[in-house]
Amino acid sequence: MTSRRLIRIKVLQLLYSYTKKEGVTITEVERDLFKSITKSTDLYYHVFLLITEIQRRAFLKIDAARNRKLASQRELNPNTRFIDNPVINQIANNRKFKTYVSTNLVSLNECQDVVALLHDRMMEMDFFKLYMSKPSVTYEDHKKLVLDMITELIAEDEDFDQAMEEKNIFWNDDFELVLSIVYKTVKNMKESYSEDTVFFISLYNEEEDLSFAKTLFRKSILDMKENLELVDQFTTNWELDRISDMDKLIMDAAICELKYFPSIPVKVTLDEYIEISKNYCSPKSSGFINGVLDKTVALLKEKNEIRKVGRGLME
Repeated sequence: MTSRRLIRIKVLQLLYSYTKKEGVTITEVERDLFKSITKSTDLYYHVFLLITEIQRRAFLKIDAARNRKLASQRELNPNTRFIDNPVINQIANNRKFKTYVSTNLVSLNECQDVVALLHDRMMEMDFFKLYMSKPSVTYEDHKKLVLDMITELIAEDEDFDQAMEEKNIFWNDDFELVLSIVYKTVKNMKESYSEDTVFFISLYNEEEDLSFAKTLFRKSILDMKENLELVDQFTTNWELDRISDMDKLIMDAAICELKYFPSIPVKVTLDEYIEISKNYCSPKSSGFINGVLDKTVALLKEKNEIRKVGRGLME
């Protein structure tokens, strides 16, 4: 299941869009929200495709060198450890991977220049040279190479990030979280996996996550006036119109989550929105939002508007 933080961020983005556009309906923006959430899975598979494409690029270069008329002994007998990497081969040959890529038209055909750049950069990186120079390697060594590709090559590369953002503007905010899920997927891979083994992680549960997104989005719009009036009680040194729009939306969404999602602990909700504010608001916003929400929680509990159910959630 996808990170709920990713969904919260997308809800906030679409709330911001809704409040800034005239004439747009809740249903229209909600449609964009659902599309944005489901498209995150495409980015997940794009990253895996990139790993296999870098390997394919290496194979093509080795093959071209082998077939030169005056190929050197080194070119005729290259180090094929990377192009034989069993972890990457498990990804490339996996039935679910191939089906998803073909069915959903996941492609890097228009990004081959980025693939080439990443391939060339990797050839010069220490982690790759160490992997290629070891006298012998285990499955875990092959896996570590792929994990290093994710953290040291792909995560740090602006070209691929930019190429994905051009495909889908929402992917810019998805990138870090999706990469962490790709990393987790690879880390859990086993040597025994066959082409039929289902090891790819489902980023979202269509019923649960889309219901969460829809309820949070709609309640945040419908309750916005009431929630901001509540916030206003705890901003004695600030007039409401001086608080940034994103600060308001974060507090609005947080209050709705506190009230309408009984299975989510109060602490989880507060921590999530405060963390989001650190990336999407001013440097002082997180402290401000934290203080206001703490007081808001106390008042909502007093009015019995926060009701948590489930083991460990009763307060």
